[in-house]
Amino acid sequence: MAKNASSLPARRRANMLELIGRDGSVSVPDLAERFAVSLDTVRRDLDHLARSGALVRAHGGALRVSQGDPLKPLADRVLDQSSEKAAIAKLCAKQVRNGETLMLNGGSTTLLVAEALADHAQTVVFTNNLALPASLAPGHFAALHVLGGEYRALTRVSVGPLLFANSERINIDTAIIGVRAIHADNGILTSDLAEASMIADMMALARRTIVVADASKFGQYAFATIAPLSAIDILVTDRAPDGALAEALRGADVSVVTPG
Repeated sequence: MAKNASSLPARRRANMLELIGRDGSVSVPDLAERFAVSLDTVRRDLDHLARSGALVRAHGGALRVSQGDPLKPLADRVLDQSSEKAAIAKLCAKQVRNGETLMLNGGSTTLLVAEALADHAQTVVFTNNLALPASLAPGHFAALHVLGGEYRALTRVSVGPLLFANSERINIDTAIIGVRAIHADNGILTSDLAEASMIADMMALARRTIVVADASKFGQYAFATIAPLSAIDILVTDRAPDGALAEALRGADVSVVTPG
């Protein structure tokens, strides 16, 4: 029997996005009934769309992303707030001693941080940022280790569990982490649950954590919480936060580093 056009995955997902764009939110049961598919099929569709940045997964359904908030390709994100990110990268580099062992996650800001560490030739880096090796000259670091996992083409990262033999013998000095959002109550966040888990594991292996985030991330939400603010040692940003976020950072004993 021929399939209804709306049951084809690509068409169905496009129709789901139209509904979310119109209504702002959708539930899994409503979508299953509308498209005559199983609840598990709807969940897989929503997870697929969330990984592409087209929507934000929520408990029992999905939400429309805020205007201007959809996840962009890495090359485009490097251009957003480019001067702010460049300043953050230079400031962050000053917080790192030559010879440290670092964890860097994916993202445009951490890519710029790696480039700003040009005079740290004795530094060892572990990263899931797959754009990083091609952007650096030979000898930029003493060693660069790329972490494995599922390849995410849009963001150019690998996502998966951090599996090290004899992990108790691994000593990471600093985790340098870029985030999608930073919130007074919800901590640091990203758009993907599996990536959030991987980033949290990076932080757990490190003696200290530096978060790099421009002010556009302040007070924002994303689907998955990485860690509370208390897990951060240093926030490097382009502008000092104010209000509830500033108070929460002080309460969590986070050092905030800004230009000037």
